[in-house]
Amino acid sequence: MSVTKRIAFGAAAGGFSRATTIVLALVFMPVLFHHLGKEELGVWLLLAQSSALLFILDFGLSFVLTRRIALAKGKSGSDPNAPLTDETRREIADLVEIGRRLFLGLAVLTFLISSLSGFFYLSHLHFATVSLTVVWTSWTVLCLSQALGVWGQTWNCLLDGVGYVGWDALLSSTMLTLILLAQIAALFLGGGLITLASIAAAGWFLQRCVLRRFARARWPELFELRGRFDRATALDMVSPSLRAWATTLGSLLILNTDQFFIASFGDMTNLPAYRAAYLVLFNLYVLSVTISGASAVFVSHLWQSGELAEIRRIIVRNMRLGLGLMAAGGGCILLLGPRLFDVWLGPGNFIGYPNLLIFFVLLFLEVQSYGVTLCSRATEDEAFAFWSLGGAILKLGLAAILGARFGLIGIAGSTLLAQLATNHWYMVYRGLRRLRVGLRSYCAEVLLPVALLFALVVLAVWVPLSVNFFTAEWQAVIGCSFLAGLVLAGFCWCFVLEPNHRGRIVARMHLARS
Repeated sequence: MSVTKRIAFGAAAGGFSRATTIVLALVFMPVLFHHLGKEELGVWLLLAQSSALLFILDFGLSFVLTRRIALAKGKSGSDPNAPLTDETRREIADLVEIGRRLFLGLAVLTFLISSLSGFFYLSHLHFATVSLTVVWTSWTVLCLSQALGVWGQTWNCLLDGVGYVGWDALLSSTMLTLILLAQIAALFLGGGLITLASIAAAGWFLQRCVLRRFARARWPELFELRGRFDRATALDMVSPSLRAWATTLGSLLILNTDQFFIASFGDMTNLPAYRAAYLVLFNLYVLSVTISGASAVFVSHLWQSGELAEIRRIIVRNMRLGLGLMAAGGGCILLLGPRLFDVWLGPGNFIGYPNLLIFFVLLFLEVQSYGVTLCSRATEDEAFAFWSLGGAILKLGLAAILGARFGLIGIAGSTLLAQLATNHWYMVYRGLRRLRVGLRSYCAEVLLPVALLFALVVLAVWVPLSVNFFTAEWQAVIGCSFLAGLVLAGFCWCFVLEPNHRGRIVARMHLARS
């Protein structure tokens, strides 16, 4: 399977798995709304979102370990089907052993730090209808679940690094699907916060077992070698891991701390509608960066072989598809506005256009900065830690000031302002320069077509809405989504698919008709 096909498979697998997870999450949200009280729901969203921050306690090791395995694989050639040399096999086996030991220690550290810090934070909050004991117990179990997730990261790194991109996403999303289905069933049976957290912990443990078994089945020759824990190699990974960790930490503080400010201002009832609006666009963002995530390890392979032209081609294609999906989906969501949330969650759960617009602009630019820097960092370019942490400090300061003065829109606006001042320009500038992609050509080849796509989607959705073509709100949501999808499909045909890909599709269509 060629690099392009592997990227396509990885993106398709990642997109499918994430789409499945998103659909279940969208179904899960109204179930939460109907089976939990408003304060209990706000507490769950606070705990679940906060637990996502625990993955920063791997201190960047997963990112660096994946990259080191990919660079080791690249020593056997950029062709993903090339057999591994004895040197590559030995190096990968040693890296896996180093990762296995380090991740076990980090899992224990994750549980201790997160549980203690959580107890300190939660003790300062006041709950009217939810027992503090229930909140603390739920948080402890969630900390355990995330520690189990950190413990199993070695096998994700191995699968991605050797080029089996997408398989870990499929397996992980399958387990997450089972977790969400079990949580939905538990809610219908009267389960509460502790039950939801316990199901999550069991799912993470099973996921580690499944990933390890799959890795052994795919690469048995790597398991035949007993890896050695090399202290010098482990220490050499410390500096880039810490820089990767700082970059991730800054990003998470910027994008995942709004709920703390809302809770601190004392009204948890505003959190569900705020999070719902953010999650609609954030799920679209997750899908938009899928192809960039699938490409990173192959960029490492190509960089090791010095194939810069191929890397540039990958970057342009990734950005066209990722930004195009965000522009098309975001334009449709903005035009639908309250119709979408009334159909999804019921009347009265739309946060308002100002916040929704801020979320769209923020996450559109996030797709760009994430996609460019992910490929740049795949070349051992860990140069974004300072800017990421600077953006986080600026966001926290602005949120404290603007949130107290302007409320929810001040909190959302603080995130956008902080990113515009730091990461949204520097990460793109530095990443494109590292990857030898000119800024002018990037604007002409990527940003201009995406802007045209956004305008066409807005026009295609606005026309039927303006003449009241749809008789019911659910029809408007489905119909406008279909129209936006058609415009996006045309964009992908013209700007994402290459001439040989279009030729193959046309030939297969002619063959099918005959």
